[in-house]
Amino acid sequence: MSTIPQGPEVPDPQRPGVPDAAGTASVGWHDDPLHRFELRYHNGAAWTADVSTAGDRFVDPLGTAPGRPLSPLDGEGAERIPRATASMVLGIVAIGIGWFPYIAVAGAVCAIVAIALGISVRRRATTPGSVAASRARVGITTGLVGLVVAAAGLAFTFVVARALDRYSNPEPNETVVTSCGVDDGVVTATGELTNVGDGEGDFTVRVAITRSGTDNLHRTASVEIDDVAVGATVAFDLTIEVALDEVECTVVDVDGPLPYGLDIPT
Repeated sequence: MSTIPQGPEVPDPQRPGVPDAAGTASVGWHDDPLHRFELRYHNGAAWTADVSTAGDRFVDPLGTAPGRPLSPLDGEGAERIPRATASMVLGIVAIGIGWFPYIAVAGAVCAIVAIALGISVRRRATTPGSVAASRARVGITTGLVGLVVAAAGLAFTFVVARALDRYSNPEPNETVVTSCGVDDGVVTATGELTNVGDGEGDFTVRVAITRSGTDNLHRTASVEIDDVAVGATVAFDLTIEVALDEVECTVVDVDGPLPYGLDIPT
């Protein structure tokens, strides 16, 4: 908001001044005869540059000169353009990040703030086609779209979190390697998994291949076992190529089903 000289009292938009009997404007606030603002102050002798819109006071950048139309920046409260710009930027950011799992929460916050700032600016905009009003409109629109995107992102977050939880917390089990051998550079390992949990489970068994007699990890291989009933024992086998003549096979991890079939390195 522009700083204006002391003089006219703060205008009351509900009680503007009125012309006197001779038709000359009396001292006070009147409807702006130049139609650039809501009210303009008359000092009894001439119109001044003191103007007001929606109860906010400004100094008309054009003074009292008629003729030149206002540019999109004229008559704007100084604080409105930054707010409108922030609304527009936050709305765009909300659309950009709202669909990412977990980050969708930040996208929803950006969208809500964009809408709130945009509505605030639009309610107090001096001119419908002004820079502030236009940017606020974009901010509101992108904020609404960002909310929709963030809602989808939050739903995706729930799905991803559930899949990761199933992977990280499989049903309790007892898993052992029953045989391990290498033939012509190919390791074949077999084993058994017993579901000792309270519900049917899906599992991903990861087996480490080491040089015989050492702890030096050479390769790892994994196998998925689905739909293992409570108390059931299921045999599994896997093969993997190695550059060793003697190997040992050890179960290193038993996880739940791989999220969306994507392997998670350990």
